[in-house]
Amino acid sequence: MTTGASIYPDEMDKGATSNHMGIGRMLIMWRRSVYKVVYQELIVFLLLFGILSVVYRFVLNNDQKKYFEQSKVFFQSYIDHLSVPFLLGFYVTTVAGRWWQQYLTIPWPDRLMLAIQIYITSDQEPIRELRQGLVRRSLLMLVLLLRSISPAVRRRYPTLHSLVLDGVMTRKEKQSFESIVPVVNLFWVSATWFATALQDAVSDGMLTNEYGTKLIMEEFLEFRANCGALWSYNWVSIPMIYTQVCTLSTYSYFIACLVARQYTGPSHQSLQDIDIVLPIGTVMELVCYVGLLKVAEQIKNPFGDSDEDFDLNFLITRHLRVVYLFCSFFNFHHSFIFVK
Repeated sequence: MTTGASIYPDEMDKGATSNHMGIGRMLIMWRRSVYKVVYQELIVFLLLFGILSVVYRFVLNNDQKKYFEQSKVFFQSYIDHLSVPFLLGFYVTTVAGRWWQQYLTIPWPDRLMLAIQIYITSDQEPIRELRQGLVRRSLLMLVLLLRSISPAVRRRYPTLHSLVLDGVMTRKEKQSFESIVPVVNLFWVSATWFATALQDAVSDGMLTNEYGTKLIMEEFLEFRANCGALWSYNWVSIPMIYTQVCTLSTYSYFIACLVARQYTGPSHQSLQDIDIVLPIGTVMELVCYVGLLKVAEQIKNPFGDSDEDFDLNFLITRHLRVVYLFCSFFNFHHSFIFVK
């Protein structure tokens, strides 16, 4: 069993120092930056904007230039009536709230282990095996769920045999699991094994405290409910029509800007009296608006491989290390928990 001591060293401490990064260093970082997600759109926009500018200045005749200027007024009126900040703001707020709620839903085994520690305390071999089995089956349910929703966890545990090799599942459980005809996701099967083991412990007199039995089962049911909620989050996403509305409005806004922000000579608006070849203001708008749209697209499903997705493999490693400490508290063997 790998406890993960060499993986993700001090990962939990990174958050304590990440907010003290200098602003200069923060602005030039590439990974997890806004530049990484918008550079393709920015290059295409500047290329098309430059082509239109050259065509207007050097290719069109006077009549064609007047038609182009009329088109500019039309597109300017279009972008004046398109409320992109409002649409993006509401969309990103919804997605970000859902993203954080998904993280809070990820179950942690600590409370369940503490309940088991309080009410199942004997050092006799059957009692130790009971504790080991209860904790292992709860973690098995979590890992089975994460395998089904996260490509990164699936790569870590590509088959059920890899779960057996890592000690998360026994060979007998693997055979039993494979014998079930899958109708839906089967992560919940290990929950029935947990409930059966706890019921047998009560029947055999190894757990006589009724309140302790009730508390352990309540903690496990909450653990199971969080697993089910994660599966539901992965199954039911934000309606695609809402994403389409925000995407179409954002990109159509900048398509209109290709014409509306062209310099066509002095006018009554003072900002247009200056021939700025590079539309700096529009570039900043593109970075901000498209950046927000891309952020929402990335965090809409935080169980993938994007920079901002949850590091679920780290969480699994952390939980296994906590279980190791839990079992070591009872002077278990260092092979501790998972009987293969």
